[in-house]
Amino acid sequence: MSRLDDLIADAARRDPRALGRLSRIIDDDLEGKEEALRRLHSMGGDARVVGITGPPGAGKSTLVSNLIREGRAGGLSVAVLAVDPTSPFSGGAVLGDRVRMQEHATDPGVFIRSLATRGHMGGLSRSAQQLLTLLDAAGFDLILLETVGVGQEEVQVKDLAQTVIFVTVPGLGDGIQAMKAGVLEIAHIYLVNKADLPMAETAVKDLQTLVSFSPNEDGWKPPVLTSVATRGEGTGRIMEEMDRHFSHLKASGGIAEWRRSLALNSVTEAIRGVVDGSLQHLMTAGRKEFSEDIDRVGRREEDPLSVARRWLERLDLSRG
Repeated sequence: MSRLDDLIADAARRDPRALGRLSRIIDDDLEGKEEALRRLHSMGGDARVVGITGPPGAGKSTLVSNLIREGRAGGLSVAVLAVDPTSPFSGGAVLGDRVRMQEHATDPGVFIRSLATRGHMGGLSRSAQQLLTLLDAAGFDLILLETVGVGQEEVQVKDLAQTVIFVTVPGLGDGIQAMKAGVLEIAHIYLVNKADLPMAETAVKDLQTLVSFSPNEDGWKPPVLTSVATRGEGTGRIMEEMDRHFSHLKASGGIAEWRRSLALNSVTEAIRGVVDGSLQHLMTAGRKEFSEDIDRVGRREEDPLSVARRWLERLDLSRG
């Protein structure tokens, strides 16, 4: 057997070292990535994926840690993809999430991976979908996907997760109204964390009002829940609503719709990856000539679109 054979076989048994090595191969775009993903794709299909999103400081990581504990108490194996801001020095993830989840580090039924956004928009890492393929193939019962939580445009989580939980805190006021055109509209469960703070009741009422005016095309009415994540309060109810939403999806055909959405996202991201890789190779190979073209555009001797089309004609997609 090859090294890749061994890694995939061990990953299927949820061996943490194999999962870590394959995660690195996928996330860092190393040799063997394409073959690994081809083989892993045929092994999965049963993943249950829950996205956790919301503004910074809402307590998402603490909530995720509580959900891990609750899931493990119920006999579930749990994997976490936690998207962190990119370090300006190393280009890697600022590992705040794994620091907050240290209590689960030695649990063989838990796997946690921090990802850097690396400039990718949407609140996730570009490799998030591919790592979901890995964790799905490994047979985890529950996969939690925590977004970086920047603002109202961080909505890619809806393409990957079956259930999306939007976490907020009291005191945002008009901030909730400002976000309703973005992340607020993709959630299946709303959660007011830090509910022991003043104005918690107001935040709950604001969300309930927004939910009452939202379209309810698939028959699911999102609940508005409260928690105090630092004390573990409310976690059981959140798990109950996650289960209820998953049952609703199975009964309404939503799982099939999610699988198609995930397939669309994976193919789209694969196309982008091939084009980006080919473009990077082309720019590296023709660095001097490209620099000369940039100078011509700067001197107004040629327009940017003409230069771009000329270079695109030379793109070799087999290099992606």
